[in-house]
Amino acid sequence: MSIAPASLVGRVAVPRPAELDCDWLNAVLGERGIGEVASLDVSPVGAGQLGETARLALRYAPGASGPATVIAKFASADAASRDVARNWSLYEREVRFYDELASRAGLRTAGYYGARMDADGGFVLLLEDLAPDAPGDQFTGLSLPQMTQGVIEGARLHAAFRNADDRPDLAWLDAGRIAQPFYQPEVLRAAWPAFRDRYADRLDARQIEVCDALAERYEVFARPRSSARCVTHNDYRPDNMLLGPDRLTVVDWQSVALGWGAVDIAYLIGGACDPAERRALEPDMLRIYHDELVRLGVDDYTFVELQQDYRHFTFAGINVAVGAAMLVQRTERGDRLFLTMLDRFVTHVLDHDALALLRG
Repeated sequence: MSIAPASLVGRVAVPRPAELDCDWLNAVLGERGIGEVASLDVSPVGAGQLGETARLALRYAPGASGPATVIAKFASADAASRDVARNWSLYEREVRFYDELASRAGLRTAGYYGARMDADGGFVLLLEDLAPDAPGDQFTGLSLPQMTQGVIEGARLHAAFRNADDRPDLAWLDAGRIAQPFYQPEVLRAAWPAFRDRYADRLDARQIEVCDALAERYEVFARPRSSARCVTHNDYRPDNMLLGPDRLTVVDWQSVALGWGAVDIAYLIGGACDPAERRALEPDMLRIYHDELVRLGVDDYTFVELQQDYRHFTFAGINVAVGAAMLVQRTERGDRLFLTMLDRFVTHVLDHDALALLRG
């Protein structure tokens, strides 16, 4: 069953980047009160694993006005990546997030200028261009102020949609009552042998031990947590944040779903810095996250419960590193990214003795 918003799905295929024209653009932007576009230039930008992104430079008709540039997101040109997106409704999730939730999500997001989808899963999503703010980098990580802001922004999202299971307007976000949205046992169990074979000469004994254990005892990890669910980003890392001198904007909402907030925080802290840096900042970051939840009115979630959930979700990044590597189009940067993530998250698991949880 499709979760695409019916009001945004048309009978005609949406354009690809090279097919965008002023008539199509004006039909969408006009609904947001933006003036008539007379001409446009399209330039590719970004390197997403599951989609394409372009910057649109707009020139307006006399007397009309609007943003000088707009960011446009499109479905991937790669068939395998589109299949992954279709199976998990990733494009629909991002469009609906911006159309329905972004304005009340509590954290900084890009402005929304409209979207269209088609029956074949194509989409165009038009967003505010936040340049010169630039994407973070998983390899270099975040500065301490940026990490602090990332943790605070995560708390704001999670508090805004706390007790999500009691919210009928959020039901479309449910990807199954499983600890980590989308990651059923069969995902890791299918991906891990292929990942291990592909990168055999680049894996160490620790990584193999942890991934073998997770695959074998995945049902233990997959059990729902006892605390309340909220809206979670589920790919909450520097690559999906735009960083400016005094602001951090969270982008790439394709995997938004219902989950437990600690999945985002463990994924961010465990993957965005090397283990030595992570060990130094981890205690303070958890306290900052919990303090922000409390400040925003969350009074049914203790710090001890957060620590327990955080320890559990040290495994979350392993699922993404292994699963995504085998699902999306392979690239040199992707190989480096997934192997770096795996190494950091395996160390995260071992530092918190989380393998012991799988024996429970």
